[in-house]
Amino acid sequence: MDFIAKALGNKGDTSRKVIRNYFLNDFFKDHCNTYSVTGSGKRPIYWLFDSGKQNGFKALIYMHRYDADTVGRVRTDYLHKAQKYVETAMQSAQYTLDNASSSSEKSKATKSITKYTKQLAEMQLYDEAIAHIANQRIEIDLDDGVKVNYAKFQGVEVAQEGKKALKVDLLAKI
Repeated sequence: MDFIAKALGNKGDTSRKVIRNYFLNDFFKDHCNTYSVTGSGKRPIYWLFDSGKQNGFKALIYMHRYDADTVGRVRTDYLHKAQKYVETAMQSAQYTLDNASSSSEKSKATKSITKYTKQLAEMQLYDEAIAHIANQRIEIDLDDGVKVNYAKFQGVEVAQEGKKALKVDLLAKI
């Protein structure tokens, strides 16, 4: 792991964190550049399920292993676990805030709570969109290519009470 981390750069304290940061922040961009077709745009074979700007949830899938149950598995096996993790982290930060003795501890805990609150809101909206697609059990045809298949997971409408429906992209923009 040290060898790989060294090759990726020093964006973290440990080799594990360096590799994790690479997958969270740089892998998909590098992958899209690798699978870019001149004049036609990007055609990645790894697809990034991404909840949005708050980085609440991200998961990579390999399109050649996709089946009609993949989106449902991403939702139940990964998104729901990530939501529970963020909820637990928020409870821990709230406990720290309630029992902090210094102002720096309180400030750090408050920032964490704000971050987790935004992530949970983003993940809840994303969960509604991904549930809609999971229930449809969409099939993809590899012969149609990345562009056609990718579009099946973009612009999912999520109803809002008393507001216009929001369009949510399940996959990162390419």
